[in-house]
Amino acid sequence: MCEHKGGNVFEFDYTDTNYEQLVHAMADALKIPAHHDQLFFPEATATGSFRHLHVPNGLHAYIMDCTLHQDWHIQVNNAAEEYYTLRFDELAIPQSLTISVAEEKIRGKNTNKALAYLTSSRYNWAYEGTAGCNWKGLQIIFSKHWLAQYFEVERVEEVLTAYISLKAESINIVPLDARYRRWIKTICHVEESNPLRTTILQNRMMLLIERFFSSLFEKMSNPAYRLPLTHEDIARVMHIERLLTRNVLQTPPSIQQLAKIAAISESKLKKDFKTMYSFPIYEYFQKARMHAAQDKLLTGKFSVKEVAMELGYSNLSNFTIAFKKEFGILPSQLLSQKKVSH
Repeated sequence: MCEHKGGNVFEFDYTDTNYEQLVHAMADALKIPAHHDQLFFPEATATGSFRHLHVPNGLHAYIMDCTLHQDWHIQVNNAAEEYYTLRFDELAIPQSLTISVAEEKIRGKNTNKALAYLTSSRYNWAYEGTAGCNWKGLQIIFSKHWLAQYFEVERVEEVLTAYISLKAESINIVPLDARYRRWIKTICHVEESNPLRTTILQNRMMLLIERFFSSLFEKMSNPAYRLPLTHEDIARVMHIERLLTRNVLQTPPSIQQLAKIAAISESKLKKDFKTMYSFPIYEYFQKARMHAAQDKLLTGKFSVKEVAMELGYSNLSNFTIAFKKEFGILPSQLLSQKKVSH
């Protein structure tokens, strides 16, 4: 069930667990067509699209990629059927945004948010924001039974219960870092004509789920876990992470420069960054560089030397050593494995 209320505010309420039906129901409410499980918003409402993805292992997802031209309120109402939605959202908020989980709220103003979090059908969930907000999001829906096929049943029950009890507090548990963004970008941009499209979609969705829940299991093993940072601290560090990984081919800013941008001391920046991302700033940057190198090699369009040079390595052996340290294999071995797999 869904409803678009219209007026000066784009309001959309739904309880559907079927994302394929959801796309077509939204299209009907907006009085526009949907083709191949995708709709393009009318200009009065937004610029951009909303589409459904389905892969053979039972996963369903939708991709939202739009800039809203109206104030907006999107709500998922609680449902009798128990299911979970893993949400990956990047939001550029020119004015204000409120994220609601049950009766709890997280508010942002004149900021950007990039976060991964889990919601449950036990609680209402909503976004309420102002016109001009840019929303890029990937939402993956699954049941507890589906999740238990991939993780220990008892552990799934325990962790889900602990996580969901945090409600809105849990929203900032997992920042959307460079690796998450890279997998999401692949999902959003894999071409329809690609013969491996279904395999790629399934692989990247499973990587997202596995990484999120592996981290969650580790953190939730401590029932008293809370990210020991304020919302302002989190926003600052996430901004620095985005600056750091915006272009991994360039020399990164110094710690002094980053601390000045964040308007905090160097020691606090280093401490807060490691708390959120588990690695010191430059080690994190180096990992992002190596993963970018891996992505380029996996396209099959570049040689090891070409990738090394693009990353600024004048000495090929230094690149090879750095790559093996990160992935446990030589870049040439990665290329050989790719050729064998094809």
